[in-house]
Amino acid sequence: MGQWYGRSWYNREVTPVQPPAVRRRRRGWWPVPPSLLIGVAPLVVFAVVSIVRARPSDDYPTLGRTIESVVHDLVVPEAIVAGILAVVVTALGWWRIATVDPVRGGPRWTIVAPVLVLAVCLLRLPLLDWDGKSLRYFLLLALGVLLVGVFEELLTRGVLLVGLRRRLPESWVWAVSSLLFGLLHFVNVLSGAPVATTVLQVVFATTFGSVLYLARRLTGTLLAPVLLHAFWDFGAIGVSASDPGSVDLLLVGLLGLATIAVLLLGVVAGGVVAWRDDRGRRLRRRWRTVPPMGAVAVRGPEAGLPTGAEAPAQLAG
Repeated sequence: MGQWYGRSWYNREVTPVQPPAVRRRRRGWWPVPPSLLIGVAPLVVFAVVSIVRARPSDDYPTLGRTIESVVHDLVVPEAIVAGILAVVVTALGWWRIATVDPVRGGPRWTIVAPVLVLAVCLLRLPLLDWDGKSLRYFLLLALGVLLVGVFEELLTRGVLLVGLRRRLPESWVWAVSSLLFGLLHFVNVLSGAPVATTVLQVVFATTFGSVLYLARRLTGTLLAPVLLHAFWDFGAIGVSASDPGSVDLLLVGLLGLATIAVLLLGVVAGGVVAWRDDRGRRLRRRWRTVPPMGAVAVRGPEAGLPTGAEAPAQLAG
């Protein structure tokens, strides 16, 4: 029996699939075909709920500075939304396509961006107030930021990517997912964050989103951006919660400058990886209007065109 062919939902390429009888048995893996609408819907719902729940009295700048804040503002709400999103992904049957990339890799130099971000995270650890905070605080903070990483990465570098890839080329998937991840942080204004600070946070999150996209693409798994995201938030929140007198401002400034350079590198690297993925699409678009070499010979008699050995002589005449 010959192979059946169909269009893959995930990578949009024509690939061999099983005959109908076998395909029905395998359908349980992906009960719901990926679509742009379903991929974007969870992010829109989360944004709307965040806007409705946000209050200026939430005092966003004090987030995570105490054990009570870590539990109330991080652990509990992030556990709830991560649990709800996990149920949604399970119902859709998207766990594999949302967490594993079928194609991974890129130019070797692109790995430098996520590695340098990891280095910045490590260099920031000595800035935390290890003596002024209890072990319980740091354990709860680690749990809270891990839940943040799981939820936000599954939402943006997981479900959203699946939906965007259904309709857009990979370069647009990279750009749109990073931009939406950044814009999602603008909701913090409604929770008491200063507007100017939030705008900078949106720009930072957009560029950081490119690095997280890169981490997924280069490793082929969503686990890498989840851990990198959590590690970054652990240091960022931990430093903000430290006693100002215990923080080396010079080191903070140097790390800030280094972070800007690393994130710019991450934008370039992420764009290059996505652009390389679209090479096949660009080539197909460039050559799709060129008729096959045998088209004249096959269709000549029907269209009254010269065929066979007569074609070169007649066309030359």
